[in-house]
Amino acid sequence: MSSWAERVHRRAADFGSVVTSCGHPGSSTPAYPYRLEKVKFGIPLEEVCKNDNIPGPLLVLILKLNKESPNRRDVFRAPGHQGAMKKLIHFLQAGRLVNVDNYSVYTIASVLKKFLRKIPNGVFGRTGENELFAIIELESETEQTERLHKLFTSLPKYTQHLLVLLFGTFRVIASNAAHAGTGMTSEALGVSVAPSFFQSCVSDGKTARMEDVLKFKVATKIMKHIIDKFATHDLFGRDNYEYYARVTGRILKVQDEWICSFQYPPPPRGKVAQQKYALQHSLEAEKTWLQCQCERWGLPLFC
Repeated sequence: MSSWAERVHRRAADFGSVVTSCGHPGSSTPAYPYRLEKVKFGIPLEEVCKNDNIPGPLLVLILKLNKESPNRRDVFRAPGHQGAMKKLIHFLQAGRLVNVDNYSVYTIASVLKKFLRKIPNGVFGRTGENELFAIIELESETEQTERLHKLFTSLPKYTQHLLVLLFGTFRVIASNAAHAGTGMTSEALGVSVAPSFFQSCVSDGKTARMEDVLKFKVATKIMKHIIDKFATHDLFGRDNYEYYARVTGRILKVQDEWICSFQYPPPPRGKVAQQKYALQHSLEAEKTWLQCQCERWGLPLFC
């Protein structure tokens, strides 16, 4: 056999070993030996987020939306591709490896809304929903902020982290709506995502009742309020804002104080010093945590 033929056969053998090790039907090894954390739909959030951690695949989906959706039109409003949604949900629930680049932000947003909608009693819980309906009726903005802060920080840590990532992403999208012409203002986002957060305003039957319509309007108002006040008021607590900055790589300003990624030392005190500090790191604010880590370790920027 010639040297060229030997090389071809050797490459074919190597390729065959790769295929069989990845679960080819003819392989004696178990299918998909390398699995990720499973993201189950329709079970309590505490069972999804074991050890107070958001599953990696779910976190990756949120980060992709945080990075790419601010400049896309109608994200969270336009539906995703039905076939791609079913495939992505299957991969998530089975713990299969997922290449998020194969899915549009519309498909990912639709899958994320479905995941939230399937959480028993909703992400806030029945008691939390009732509290939010009561808070939004308060006339005092200070009292609203205090009670929202108390409510959010009383939730389990994994719920706090999930909420700060979601509302932080909504805030970035709404902030870019006018500049990028996406149409996704805080009000538009509120209308689009409220049914996924507030299960009490969704009718169990096929025909919506007037009570459900009125509740939906209030739920939309609540979502808009939280999105608008995300960084102007201390709703989620500094620990959660630092978590958001650390995971997304973004810099945000909460009550005149800059909060940034863990890569940098604590922001200085004083308005002028903070403005200079934020300007210095403004470029990093546009990058995700994964991009920053790639640069830090000298790895290619695949994301």
